[in-house]
Amino acid sequence: MKRIFIAGWLLLSITSLFSQSKADSLKKLLQQEAVPASQIEWLIKISDEYRVSNTDSSFFYATKAKEILASKYDTLQSARAALNIAYYYNINGSSDKSLEIIDATIKQLEASHQNNSITAQHYSLSGICLMKLDQKKAALERFYKALQIAESIGDHTTEVRAQANIGWVMMETNQFEKAIQSIKGALETIRKYNITTIKSGGVLYNNMASCFGSLNQLDSAKKYAQLGIEYARKNEDVAGEANGLFILGTAFEKQGKYAEALENFQKAQPIREKAGDPFFIVSDLAEISSLYARMGKTDEGIATSVKALKIAKENNLEAKLPMIYSALASNYETKGDFKNALKTYKILNELKDSIYNDANPKALAEMQTRYETEKKEQQILLQKSELELQQSELVRKNITLAAIVILALLGALLLWSWFRRQQLKIRAARQAENIRQQELATKAVLEAEERERQRIAKDLHDGVGQIMSAAKMNLSAFENEILFVNPEQKLKFEKIIDLVDESCKEVRSVSHNMMPNALLKTGLTAAIREFIDKIDYSVLKVELSSEGLNDRLDSNTETVLYRVIQECVNNVIKHSGANHLDISLIKDNDGISATIEDNGKGFDSKDNSKYEGIGLKNIRTRVEYLKGSVEFDSKPGKGTLVAIHIPAMIA
Repeated sequence: MKRIFIAGWLLLSITSLFSQSKADSLKKLLQQEAVPASQIEWLIKISDEYRVSNTDSSFFYATKAKEILASKYDTLQSARAALNIAYYYNINGSSDKSLEIIDATIKQLEASHQNNSITAQHYSLSGICLMKLDQKKAALERFYKALQIAESIGDHTTEVRAQANIGWVMMETNQFEKAIQSIKGALETIRKYNITTIKSGGVLYNNMASCFGSLNQLDSAKKYAQLGIEYARKNEDVAGEANGLFILGTAFEKQGKYAEALENFQKAQPIREKAGDPFFIVSDLAEISSLYARMGKTDEGIATSVKALKIAKENNLEAKLPMIYSALASNYETKGDFKNALKTYKILNELKDSIYNDANPKALAEMQTRYETEKKEQQILLQKSELELQQSELVRKNITLAAIVILALLGALLLWSWFRRQQLKIRAARQAENIRQQELATKAVLEAEERERQRIAKDLHDGVGQIMSAAKMNLSAFENEILFVNPEQKLKFEKIIDLVDESCKEVRSVSHNMMPNALLKTGLTAAIREFIDKIDYSVLKVELSSEGLNDRLDSNTETVLYRVIQECVNNVIKHSGANHLDISLIKDNDGISATIEDNGKGFDSKDNSKYEGIGLKNIRTRVEYLKGSVEFDSKPGKGTLVAIHIPAMIA
């Protein structure tokens, strides 16, 4: 499902939506004002007023304010005017120029030690510019910086904006659960502090709908999309309305209801063009082109992709090129134009390789961990400062009570006892936090590893696999055009086609092993059965039994258990020399028990050196991540038994 997520600054407009009458009132006050310093204030207020509703007017009044400020410089006022000028360039497709203005202003603010709401808003807008320039890692740094400043000064509206934008990055990097958490955090902040100035709350529901759609939870996607559309219409938020209609359309598209999907897309198109942001216009055109390919309307699809490419290149929207070329390639392939399809797939693969490093999920997870660590360090510093104040107070009290020896001694002993208890509590809290941070780090690494498997599997299947399929089709088509001299030539040509076909099957096999469809669709037992069915039974006979696994488990638990059992089976194949293997899976009230037993040559399970290999270490690490236990029972010549238990609270 296409991820339609609106940038926090663009549509999650956290500022109040003023009326035209208020703008007129401000203009009258400006005309009556003769003092330049006051004129600047009115000009900036009028510019703020028009920021969302009329960007041209906002740019005009902000520029006027900057002209006056040129002769009477004020860092904060200049930053306020620069914010609206940068917003104008960003909304009109010049994100690079907008970013240049913001970075210069941030340097001025930091040089004058201005750590306020305006500074946080500059970081937030710069993150949106970087997202449009496809620099996701740098954008996430800016959003976290905005969040830190907003939290430190109690600016809850900017805090909501930062939380929503962090969710944007998470969704753009396929971390949909984390995106939903960030969006829920924004909604909770709105509820907690009763922030009534937020009029575009429908955008948050739209973003939630997009995440659920990407997770294939289509009923939830439709529900939140409808809520987003209602909120947008209520607040005359045209871009939010278009966004909601497109998300609703993509939900219908995933259900195979192409007519309903196209109807929603066509309703959204004129509304999106009215909003005028090429970043989202291009996204919508690419999605419409993909839908045309599925409907077999390839001429319309190709024309729509070409239009999207033109707009993207005119506005330097490199981030949108992969989705446009993907839609274009699908239309060429559906049409049977395999030459152009192959050419387009090659361009698409080059683009994917060039942008992946910046969007590396592991790097983004490390950044999130760093932010949480820095936040905890600030809390520790605050606790340390409080302890130092307590110690100073203790010294003062001891000097004051020195005259009364007995009471002073008794008081000192009591205070010392209390102080020691406090130290022990703090130490215990720190130890608990360290353990929690280690668990978070392990979880982040395992999640990043699993996403990397998914990415490689997807690239193999959608990239190399499709190119080789196209090559096979071209060879098959070419076979009918060749006049073979003799049957031997035709036989050789058919062998070439067979080799290409075998390569296609091998690519699919590797991609399915890295992320099996059965695990995603039907669960753990089916995925394991699919895996062992590929083993040659003449070499190793594998028997699988399971009980109590009729319902799906938590996705993390299923993935970890699948990888552990996969590693155990691979160890049996590589090292044991066994010809029979029993796998048992049992789920009961105590949790999940898994046993893998072979009749191979075994090993000395008491020899600790046997556990130094990467394979066994990975098994222990993954099981411990689920709070479970793993035991190895083996003797030379007696086979090997691996027993795994995952407690019920995890399973």
